[in-house]
Amino acid sequence: MPSEERDAAGTADRCSVCGATLDRARHARCDVCRGALFCIACAKKHLCTARCQTNGCIAGLCVHMVQGGVTDPRYGVHD
Repeated sequence: MPSEERDAAGTADRCSVCGATLDRARHARCDVCRGALFCIACAKKHLCTARCQTNGCIAGLCVHMVQGGVTDPRYGVHD
């Protein structure tokens, strides 16, 4: 995992929301939130700000999946 991901979240192995240990092979990152890292469950529910919800944003659509150390260019959580 690149060092900028570790620095943005404070730790490379914990979800920014729930603190769960991240699966390094499959997790998510939000560039809007300065590279915050999320477990898959939290990524699916992620909204960057309260304003996102009032603007009608879809939870989890702003994140990119990271699988096997490679960031998926598509937005959202994919199976």
